[in-house]
Amino acid sequence: MARLTIETFILGPDETNCYLASMDGRAVVVDVGLEPGRLIERISALGLALEGVYLTHFHLDHIGGVKELLEAHPAPVFASGEDEFLKEFSFEAGGCREFARFIDFPYTAIGPGRRTALAQPLFVLDTPGHTPGGLSYFFPAAGCVFVGDLLFMIAVGRTDLPRGSSSELLSSIRSRIFTLPDDTRVYSGHGPMTTVRHEKANNPHFIF
Repeated sequence: MARLTIETFILGPDETNCYLASMDGRAVVVDVGLEPGRLIERISALGLALEGVYLTHFHLDHIGGVKELLEAHPAPVFASGEDEFLKEFSFEAGGCREFARFIDFPYTAIGPGRRTALAQPLFVLDTPGHTPGGLSYFFPAAGCVFVGDLLFMIAVGRTDLPRGSSSELLSSIRSRIFTLPDDTRVYSGHGPMTTVRHEKANNPHFIF
């Protein structure tokens, strides 16, 4: 396994998990909830060079702190352009329109495929369902995947917000996450870490 250090910051009123992954003085961040002060301070205290910010989807509780983070630690932001439409919806509908001051940041639209981050392979997985542009980020050498609100410990993400799809979400989990090695650690957007093995054996949405 690669020597990847992963720290979790629970941010904002929705208690969103933000992940700081670092190795050899460099770091990436996955999702940035509102009120990211502790994350910013930690990056500064460790003297980390921020390589990039990877967003799993465009709901406000996962992107509301990106602009503030970039003001302190400039870095490229990567996300799916399929979720751009959420900026036009009201907060009550799962979007961010009333919070434009938080989401005015540039990003590079990416799709599924192999990339490199922290000098190791990173596989971007297309995992729609919670949102149409949902992405997950799999670090095979470190044995971990960041899934946003796709999958939780013995639960799955909601699909009642704009363009959510229960069938797509379950298919994404089966075809993209459950095909990863069983001991892969699953880092979700809320709640505790789990593993592929644990969810295949215990998640009620997949036990028949």
